[in-house]
Formats: sequence, C-alpha cells, structure tokens
Amino acid sequence: MRTNRVWQQSGASKNSVRDRFKISEFTNPRTASKSWRVAGIKRDGGRVRENFFDVTAARCRQVELQMEWLARQTDTSVRATKLTETQLRLAEVAFNKLDADDDLLSAVDYWRKHGKKHSVAESPRLDDALKEFCGWLDGTQSLRDRTKSNLRTRVNVFVNLLGNHRISDVTPEIVESFLDKRFISPASKDNDKRAISRFFSWCIERPRRWAASNPCRDVHVERGEKPPPSVLDVETCRRLLGEAQRYKDGRLAPYVAVCLFGGLRPFETSRLTWGAVNITDNEIRLEASQTKTGRPRVVSICPTLRAWLAAYSGQEFYPSNWRKDFDAIKTAVGYGTPAEENPDLKPWPEDVLRHTAISHFFRLTGSYGQAAEQFGNSEAIIKTHYQGRVNSEDTKRFYAILPNKR
Repeated sequence: MRTNRVWQQSGASKNSVRDRFKISEFTNPRTASKSWRVAGIKRDGGRVRENFFDVTAARCRQVELQMEWLARQTDTSVRATKLTETQLRLAEVAFNKLDADDDLLSAVDYWRKHGKKHSVAESPRLDDALKEFCGWLDGTQSLRDRTKSNLRTRVNVFVNLLGNHRISDVTPEIVESFLDKRFISPASKDNDKRAISRFFSWCIERPRRWAASNPCRDVHVERGEKPPPSVLDVETCRRLLGEAQRYKDGRLAPYVAVCLFGGLRPFETSRLTWGAVNITDNEIRLEASQTKTGRPRVVSICPTLRAWLAAYSGQEFYPSNWRKDFDAIKTAVGYGTPAEENPDLKPWPEDVLRHTAISHFFRLTGSYGQAAEQFGNSEAIIKTHYQGRVNSEDTKRFYAILPNKR
C-alpha cells in the first residue's frame, strides 16, 4: 500500500503512528470465536475500540485511522482504499459532475437498467464502415439501384473528405463542417445530409451497434427558397420534338414524347418497356420499382402521346448512349453548357419536360385529383406548383404537336 510515502512526508515516525492504533487478537469467551480488535485514540481524544472477524478488514481500518490522524482532518485526507489510481480519478470526476454525492448510486443503478443495454460495441473507423456499407448495398434487395448509387456516391464523398474518424466519434459539428465545405446548392446539401443520415442509421442498427445516436439528427440545412418549376414554351416543345425526329432517324423521339406528354421522369422512362404500354386501353403501367415514390401508378395516354407511340411503335424508350444523343438534341434547340462554338447556350432546367407535362395536363382537366393520380404527386403539390403556369390557348397548341409522317 501507499502508506509508507505518506508517513515519511508527514514528518512522523512509523512507530509513533502505529502506536496510536493497534491490532490485537482475542477470543470471545461466550462464543469461542476469534476476533481482531483495532484500538487507539483519535486526535480529538475519542477512543477507538472496534472488533473485526477478518484480520484484513482490521488492518484496513487501522490504516484508515492512521491516515485520518496524519491528515489532520483536512479536505485532502488520505483514505485506505482498494481502488486503483485510475478508479480514484474517475470517481473524482463523477462526483464533480453530480449535484449531490448520493446521486452517484442512483446514476449507476439507472445505467445498469437502461444505459448498459444500449451501449455501443467497439466502433470501426469510417473507411472500414464504408466498405461494409457498400457490401450491404450490393446485397440488399430493399433499395432500388438508383437509391443504392446515390447513397454510395454521397457517403463515399463524405468519408473521403472527412478523415478517418471512428463512427462513434462523429458529432453533429463534424457533419456540419463537412456540409459547409461543399460548394453546392442547398438542395444538394440536404440530399447529402439525408444520405449520410441513412449511413449512420445503418451503423446503429443491430447487429452492428457502432454508435449510440445519429449525428445528423441535430444537423439543420437551410434549403432556401425553392425556385418555381420551369416550363418550356410551346414553340420550344415543337422544335425539341422536331429535332428528336430528325436526329438519327428519331432514335430518341419515343423518349421525348413519353416525358413531354406523359410526364414520366427520366428514371421511370429508363425502365419503361413496350410490355407496360397498353395502347388498347390508353394506359402505361409503372411498377413500384420504376417510380420515385416506390408506389405503382397508371399513366393515361392522351391522343397526342398515342400518335407518337404509334409512329415509333416497338422502338426503345431508353437506347444506349442516351445521354450523349439527348445532349445533341438539346443543343440544337439552344440548351446546354456554353462553349466557344456555342456561347449562347442556356442551362437545361431540371425536370422541365415533366413540369411542362403537368402544367398542360392540369390546364386541360382542371382537376387536382386527376393530375395527382396521373403524375404521382399530392394534390397540394399540384395546387402549389402547377396551377396557372400555362393558358388555355397554349395548352390547345401543345396537344396539337403531332409527329411527322414517316
């Protein structure tokens, strides 16, 4: 024990301290049991006379009384204890965090009942967790391919830019710092946060339990005011469809037509086959795996779209090299990335074919319910974003755009 050093520092001899508190062995005359008695006199004159059945306990009490006498009753009095140096330091920190000393036992009891079962296992570092996450993405059937690709890309950027922290050490402040360094739109930052949050939710789930909480839960991203949907004017629609017919013998004409008159998203069109097109009943059925919302829907085929489908029956909706071909068609009507040879090109508005389709459909039908069912939106979205975007004359001209005879 550490008592020798304390005695030397106190300036008292070992023998003088030991003389104050002695251990004596005796036998109880009534029970014939052996005991050890600690006896002595404290500094305040109080007499100590205590019996112990165990000699070790008696020696611990002797040392405690000796230390109490040496400490002269100061705040830093020394006590005999079986705690290690680390345990003593932890105990001091714990008591300093509590309002009352008695709260320590209550805190320990609460932890054993409620906290211990939720404690995390040893947490891996981000790069190792990312490898396992990507492996899970490859094997799971619960997510669509597009969702998997989005999660894989965004989480990979997060891990590469952040540094190799342990999963349990990532805080909301660290996530916010990462987002602040991303020079992207507020909407893209929000999408980054959602992907990172999904990654941490996976880390928390059983059997991993690599973190106790999701750091993204306390991260708020200001998305700013969202711009209104862009709608192509009728003349631009006419030119776009005309270029689609001329380019490579109408290779992308079915794609442009089904997006512009049916309002399908590019992702939905990429999975569309002629087996889902019911010309007899004027319907296109999209399965849950094809839609953004994960819910199936039926898209009605208007007479204009029917004419375009009939003109290009059996032709692929989403042929190979679609991106390159569609960029060429957009450039022909004045959209794309400005360059030396085309400095006046305008940026292509996001989802503009779908926005145009919804705006004209609502003007034609005047029904929030029909528009919501046709395009897979809520009635509130239709009312907020698509009401009054086009006029009746424009809609009449829009639906009059028919394919040239082939």
